[in-house]
Amino acid sequence: MKRTIKFYSEEEQKEILKMVNDSSINVREASRMFAKKFNRSAAGVEVKIYKIRRKLPSNVIKPSAVVQQPAEVGIEVPHGMTFEGTPKKIMLHSDHFRIYF
Repeated sequence: MKRTIKFYSEEEQKEILKMVNDSSINVREASRMFAKKFNRSAAGVEVKIYKIRRKLPSNVIKPSAVVQQPAEVGIEVPHGMTFEGTPKKIMLHSDHFRIYF
């Protein structure tokens, strides 16, 4: 039994690279789509996608980290909010605050 090796063309690799740069696409769904388009197995295309992803710099694949800004000091609490006692510590964050008694 003679086997032939089918290499990926430049156009196929560019299409896969374009998909990899779009982080909203699921790899399994993309591998099934490319398998039909390229006349290859879905598992083989999935492996090729992961190999291409591995060669790219990590900042291309992952979205940039969210930089948390320091909270404003002196945030006004909602009207009617009360608490009893003296807090030992108050921590203000960008989206919430914590009061420690």
